[in-house]
Amino acid sequence: MRGADLINLALPDELLDDVLRRVGAGGACKRDLDACALVCRRWRRLERASRRSAKLAASGERADEVLRLVAERFRALVDVSVDERLTVGSGGAGAGTSASASRSRRPVHSTCPSRRRRRMPLVANFTVQISPFPLDQPVGDDGTERSCLTDVGLTHLARGCKGLEKLSLIWCSAISSTGLVRIAENCKNLTSLDLQACYIGDPGLIAIGEGCKLLSNLNLRFVEGTTDDGLIGLVKNCGQSLVSLAVATCVWMTDASLHAVGSHCPNLEILSLESDRIQNEGVISIAKGCRQLKNLKLQCIGAGDEALDAIGLFCSLLESLSLNNFERFTDRSLSSIAKARSCKKLARLKINGCQNMETAALEHIGRWCPGLLELSLIYCPRIQNSAFLEIGRGCSLLRSLYLVDCSRISDDAMCHIAQGCKNLKELSIRRGYEIGDKALISVAENCKLLRELTLQFCERVSDVGLTAVGESCSLQKLNLCGCQLITDSGLTAIARGCPDLVFLDISVLRIIGDMALAEIGEGCPKLKEIALSHCPEVTDVGLGHLIKGCLQLESCQMVYCSQITSAGVATVISSCSKMKKLLVEEWKVSQRTRRRAGPVLSFLCTGL
Repeated sequence: MRGADLINLALPDELLDDVLRRVGAGGACKRDLDACALVCRRWRRLERASRRSAKLAASGERADEVLRLVAERFRALVDVSVDERLTVGSGGAGAGTSASASRSRRPVHSTCPSRRRRRMPLVANFTVQISPFPLDQPVGDDGTERSCLTDVGLTHLARGCKGLEKLSLIWCSAISSTGLVRIAENCKNLTSLDLQACYIGDPGLIAIGEGCKLLSNLNLRFVEGTTDDGLIGLVKNCGQSLVSLAVATCVWMTDASLHAVGSHCPNLEILSLESDRIQNEGVISIAKGCRQLKNLKLQCIGAGDEALDAIGLFCSLLESLSLNNFERFTDRSLSSIAKARSCKKLARLKINGCQNMETAALEHIGRWCPGLLELSLIYCPRIQNSAFLEIGRGCSLLRSLYLVDCSRISDDAMCHIAQGCKNLKELSIRRGYEIGDKALISVAENCKLLRELTLQFCERVSDVGLTAVGESCSLQKLNLCGCQLITDSGLTAIARGCPDLVFLDISVLRIIGDMALAEIGEGCPKLKEIALSHCPEVTDVGLGHLIKGCLQLESCQMVYCSQITSAGVATVISSCSKMKKLLVEEWKVSQRTRRRAGPVLSFLCTGL
């Protein structure tokens, strides 16, 4: 710096710290924060002392060292996310810090070969001695130890960042109970712990329960190496503070765990439970003991009507209910939930793969759930049109409707919805083979607030219905994949009526051509994503018109478009300055285009 340093002389640490916090507030540009940290040693020291969050990689030989350096330099961290799917190495985004509660700056893995940085030696107070629990040691598929984050790195983090409140260890398969014990001993303020796909043992979970009395959020999805004893020991010690719990595909879990949760977690509000071993008794225990439940997701093949009856009877605050693959679930239990007082608050309902559910259950939802905002029905083949008459009559606040593989639903059902649910903003229908223009015309006439429309493989929809939508609804997202009756005329109506469109999927529309793309280019200047794969009539000419008008385009998929050539691909790369992803066949990309595009290109190898 030339001349006198007037800024540092005038600003005390407290004021400069406040300035740096304001620079990082609201998700500021990472480069701005980098620049602040490079001004001088004092600014770097204050920036490090005030950083609150970090996102790190867990895969690679240097994972433990990276975590040691992070814990040593950034003692004020309260939110740390470690993910084995990211890689510690040269130039990757793996070991970076990301903006969170307050700060963001350059990746922490600045020891990559491209940057000459002094290697910092281990400090005495960070020397770690590990005495592992013998049953907690995961190994690689070949029987050898894996090269990724271990208990050593986790111990560094625990001892260096004792104010830690949120810790996420996603797919960190080499950590064990030893590391969790160190966290429990040092991080007494921990409120959130994500152990997704980790291999841990009972001692680690029990230690967390004993040491982290403020724990409110716990994710045990795909966790291995533990038993019922681990979860029971945890909830016995910190169950009073637990608000959110997720358990999925954990073969060790039985009804005994759920009985403990029901007995010790009275304040639980969010529960996601996916298990083949859970029976009615476990779910009933949850319903009786966790009466503050607001969000419940269940995938329990062994549970049935008795379990859902209990939910309807005891969970009076339920706002969101998701039922997946309930083979023993019938109309009776959902009807009892609808009639119970709990249903008065029900705002979101998702039913997936419940093949035994028929029309009566949904009719009761329509009659007794006036506050329903979102309804999702996936592979419910027995539901018929009459159910939607009641939904239309009783659920006037409905904003989102998702229908996938509901084969008996036709135009009449959608007309009931359109006439009664005029606040609808999102409508998604996939493989609705009985849905046609009559339904779309009714939606266009009644649902003026519609902003997102998906009609994947609705083969009876034609230009008539699409034109009605284009003339009445200012769509932002439109998916017409597989609607093979749509022509240039229908897309022209959309282009002229929906100037705010940002997403468009017109894949597998085999009779649309360049005129449609020209109209979209002229009428939809805000478009950011487009998919036009399997459109054999589209050529380089139409593509040129599209990108000439859609200057905000960031993503484009155009595989199996036989008349788009390497020249068209090159035009997209050279003209779309904001492009982030372009999916094409590799053989259509010249070496020059490849060099110019860099990481923007994604290839579909066709063998040509």
